[in-house]
Amino acid sequence: DLEQRKLIANIRVGGAPGLARVSPDGKTVVASNRADGTISIIDTAKLAVRATVAVCDKPEDLAILPDSSKVFVACTGSSAVAAVDLKNDRLLTLLEVGKTPVQLAMKPDGGEIYVCNFDSSSVSVIETTTNEIGPTFLIGTNPAHAIVSADNTMLYVSNFGSNAVSVYEIDIGKVLGALPTGASPEALALTGNQKFLLVADTLSGDVAVLRLEKMPGAPKISAERAL
Repeated sequence: DLEQRKLIANIRVGGAPGLARVSPDGKTVVASNRADGTISIIDTAKLAVRATVAVCDKPEDLAILPDSSKVFVACTGSSAVAAVDLKNDRLLTLLEVGKTPVQLAMKPDGGEIYVCNFDSSSVSVIETTTNEIGPTFLIGTNPAHAIVSADNTMLYVSNFGSNAVSVYEIDIGKVLGALPTGASPEALALTGNQKFLLVADTLSGDVAVLRLEKMPGAPKISAERAL
């Protein structure tokens, strides 16, 4: 309980839980259990696991649709993304992507998910309505994290192995270029006004601040400073 700063309950899930996500409607929490190849689906009203669903090897990142109907699970050990129905708590399908899918970036409208395939240096697109794989495109070396702009038009991808952020324009399906960052960039965050992209540089121990400027035909990006 955040208001009382008090522990309410401990909920036992599967082995080596790596991540938990709360559904937008607040009724469900999904935890990925890396050691078991499962996800635990938790009822937040009862504070108890309502279902355990087998998905694939080493599930990690999770993306829940805005309507709370489905969760997509990146499975780093099996080059796949699982789609799970949260209304009936069942596996819908396994979608084959590139090697070592480490992170899922969902468009704000929930229509597509972008999968960072770390060991394929590519990004796969998932159509969330039909549970189908769209195009896969090459990006920088070892894509680790991606984020979509609030207007659903731009995708930014941190390339852990090439010390750069790639910029992909969604509407035309094209990589516009890449901007150097610090060493081994990973996590990304956009400021609320969408004018700056913050990049956590793991190896160099700093944060790169990239200024994003909308220009006719394409965005212009430039390095602002490192913190």
